[in-house]
Amino acid sequence: MIYDCRGLEVTAANPAAVLAFDRAIEAVFGHRTDAGAALEACLAADPEMVLGWVLRGAAQLLLARRECVAAAEDAIQRAERSLAARGGTVRERRLVAALRAWVAGDMRAAAERIDEALALDPLDGLALKLGHGLKFMLGDLAGMRRSLERTVPHWRADVPGCGYVLGCHAFVLEESGDLVQAEAVGRQALALAPRDVWGAHAVAHVFEMQGRVQDGIAWLEAQSAQLPGVNNFAYHMHWHRALFHLALGESDQVLALYDTAIRATQTDDYRDMANAVSLLWRLDAQGIDVGRRWDELADLADARGADPTLAFAMAHRAMALAASGRRDRLVQLIGELDRWAVTSGASQARILRSVGLPLLRAIAAEAAGQPDQAVDLLFPIRARLQSLGGSHAQRDLFHWFLTDAAIAAGRRSEAFELLAERTDRHAMTDWAADRLTGLVAMAA
Repeated sequence: MIYDCRGLEVTAANPAAVLAFDRAIEAVFGHRTDAGAALEACLAADPEMVLGWVLRGAAQLLLARRECVAAAEDAIQRAERSLAARGGTVRERRLVAALRAWVAGDMRAAAERIDEALALDPLDGLALKLGHGLKFMLGDLAGMRRSLERTVPHWRADVPGCGYVLGCHAFVLEESGDLVQAEAVGRQALALAPRDVWGAHAVAHVFEMQGRVQDGIAWLEAQSAQLPGVNNFAYHMHWHRALFHLALGESDQVLALYDTAIRATQTDDYRDMANAVSLLWRLDAQGIDVGRRWDELADLADARGADPTLAFAMAHRAMALAASGRRDRLVQLIGELDRWAVTSGASQARILRSVGLPLLRAIAAEAAGQPDQAVDLLFPIRARLQSLGGSHAQRDLFHWFLTDAAIAAGRRSEAFELLAERTDRHAMTDWAADRLTGLVAMAA
């Protein structure tokens, strides 16, 4: 038995594999580009290391692409064979069981198994970050907070990786509305781990929710030096900066960031697509000409088709199709997703049935010039949109969409209620002020 940098038992053939695994986990915490190389070094040193295969399988599943499930299945099988041949700790078995459930489509059960592993060893960096990410995808804010509040006390300042864990805690605090504490914890995270881009991101969220636009721009400019070593999460950080410039009415700066940073690499990764779609939609909603930028997003959405792996991803693809006038294709994909959701027992099938498909149908209805129908579909379930996953800032897109649909349909009561709900949790913005002014004028 060998021990990792936090003193946890690891089943491995040699210390070199464990050292490389420690480097991989730190890189995963930091969303860094060198995570893959560290994992390859780990498996080169010990081709049968259970936790190495768990990390590889998880990395595939976090991409939320149906074609990645087969690669994740292969990784799980390698981990299971290693457990059978070598044995393993109870924690390792829980993590393998978590990935087995996730591959089968049961993301809830996977999160539960990860929590069990973390309860056994609260200093398990893989379990903590993986559980954090999985619950984020499930929109399980209560679960994210509960898990961190149980484990953070174990991560003293001298424990390797403590700063990254505080960054996760800062994000959960922000999403819970504890903005003052979130900023303090986020700054503490960066003091301990200057490369903690997730903690820096949490503080940017605080500035967004408080309407501290100039603070947000200055903060993100200060973080820019580390972004070349960050994976595609760097595009999301640029997205946050673009939102601050949009709040200032600096549309030229927003489009420049879009072209040179946010969409400099035109991937169909759902996270990159979400950045692009939500920013273009906000620009469109404010009457800003985005040119032909919707076309490449719609092409990618069309090519991806009705991938049911993550409803959050499908919602953004639907908006790209609608914005580019491909409503017929959107209606076709909704039908395919509907048929899958009826027959599947997967976690995402339940989310699609509950909120995903109504949202997609609302997007299609609005694109067809039927905003009243969009409001009928979406207004009653708006409180459940959190189950799509993502952050408040990301889901704000759907709130904007519904509010504008209510205004277009002449549904002043619903529009006023939606704007009141938003200003309860978010600083007033020019977009919200303009809508309120228009509604008051309509009522006069």
